[in-house]
Amino acid sequence: MSVPLYKRGKSKFELANRADEIAAFTLEMCSKEKVFPKRYRWCITARLVDAMFEMCENIKMANSITVKDASDFALRKTYQTKALAITNSIFNIMDIAYRRFPIEDHTISYWTTKMQDVQNLIRSWRDSDIKRYAEVV
Repeated sequence: MSVPLYKRGKSKFELANRADEIAAFTLEMCSKEKVFPKRYRWCITARLVDAMFEMCENIKMANSITVKDASDFALRKTYQTKALAITNSIFNIMDIAYRRFPIEDHTISYWTTKMQDVQNLIRSWRDSDIKRYAEVV
């Protein structure tokens, strides 16, 4: 029997799932020729998609590290920090795209809200790890 939605806690993989979802949405958005003409694919959309995938990769690399000592924690935190830093780059590219291309207001609102959720989850995860592994450091 499954647990009702209102009783469920946050899954440890919720961040990875949400990051994958926003990356897939970004890929879908960037492939729309009505929004992003082909001539801009290499200068804007490729950078945006690459940044999304890099963020997802850093999240998954950080999550794959089992912390046993200070060096494990440092490496895990490095990947978390890289993923968080990439979110700022993504927001910058999204802002440029919104100013330059015909992205509808409700679409950019949805897109940025989902991205902010991922950014907040990364930040919370990193902060909880700092508290969790305080003894290891």
